[in-house]
Amino acid sequence: MRNKIAFLLAGVLMATALTACNGQSTEATSDASTGASADDAAATSSSDGAQTQTISALQNLENLETMALAEINPEEFVTLGEYKGVTVELAAPNVTDEQVEEQINSIFTNNPPMTEVTDRAVQDGDTVNIDYVGKYADSGEAFDGGTAQGADLVIGSNTYIEGFESGLVGVNVGDTVDLNLTFPENYGAENLAGKDVVFTVTVNSIKVASDEMTDEWAAGLGAEGVTTLEELKTYVKNGMITDAQNKYDSDLEEAVLEKVTEACEFKEVPQNLYNRYLIQQNESLEYYASMYSMYMGQQLTASDIVTMMIQQEGSTDTPDDYLKAMVTEATQQFIMFAAIAKNEGIEVTEEDIDAYLKDAYDNASTTAYSTYEEFKATVDPEVYREGLLADKVMAYLVENANVVEPAE
Repeated sequence: MRNKIAFLLAGVLMATALTACNGQSTEATSDASTGASADDAAATSSSDGAQTQTISALQNLENLETMALAEINPEEFVTLGEYKGVTVELAAPNVTDEQVEEQINSIFTNNPPMTEVTDRAVQDGDTVNIDYVGKYADSGEAFDGGTAQGADLVIGSNTYIEGFESGLVGVNVGDTVDLNLTFPENYGAENLAGKDVVFTVTVNSIKVASDEMTDEWAAGLGAEGVTTLEELKTYVKNGMITDAQNKYDSDLEEAVLEKVTEACEFKEVPQNLYNRYLIQQNESLEYYASMYSMYMGQQLTASDIVTMMIQQEGSTDTPDDYLKAMVTEATQQFIMFAAIAKNEGIEVTEEDIDAYLKDAYDNASTTAYSTYEEFKATVDPEVYREGLLADKVMAYLVENANVVEPAE
């Protein structure tokens, strides 16, 4: 089962109908890493290499004929199996004290209390705060992304290109040094690959990590209501319990959905309904691509996202075959939901749709619409009817499921 794709379709479309993406929040990070981080460049280069195939089914979608789920008689396309009271095995969520301690230790390792050092020069393992400007060695011209102020760097972490960190060992606070370096030949930015450069670096401060876990450290993490180590443990445990419950709920839905779907016999889905969900899936994929592009600074397409999904899943399908299977499964699931809803008298009213849209509009962080009425006039209500129907049917299936603990 491909990630409960029916719910992804409905959920993403509902979430994105209001959103206007305008701007990025990664400028400071980009400046600090592009200039000197070989790891980031290698990752970008690798991702670029995966963008090799355009999925033919995602072209010319505007010419496809479509139909809504409400226009079909679902029983003509699916024979339902057992769906009420299906038995699934799933362990109840549980968070142990040992797990909490491991999480606290992980937080400490990644964010230890820092003590400022003023009586010696930089050593391996220190965290230094630096300002730097990178320039081409031949022209003296500063290159894009090679300047930062107040950047923290752990000496020996190999975060920056070879020679940058080791070149700061022995430098005192307040000193400025020139580092004559060369970018790797395979560096991701073509304008820097293999180039000789000079980084002018000023060391603002030197800090070392402490190995003592204190109340002051816990309070300094900024967690709401946390002023002591014991309060941090309680805070972390409560968060882990919430996460465990959310995962349990998600796993339960997926297990029930898989059991109910496997019990069904599907006929060939209506082509125009398939087209509808193909278009919606493309919108969902384009949304993920735009989010990736905004936060990672790398332009991707819907086809690229499918390729990434194939790689992550370890599938041997071609992108076209993978997408076809994904959309077919989504179409079958919506047909199944409609059939179960018809059997059980589950309905989505106009009031349900209006309440959902109104809530989404009122709670949107950004919106391209000046009024709710303006927003509502632009949406296809059948998208929301189908999504809310899926939610209602899924809630019914889970409520009536027989959940048992796995045998030890």
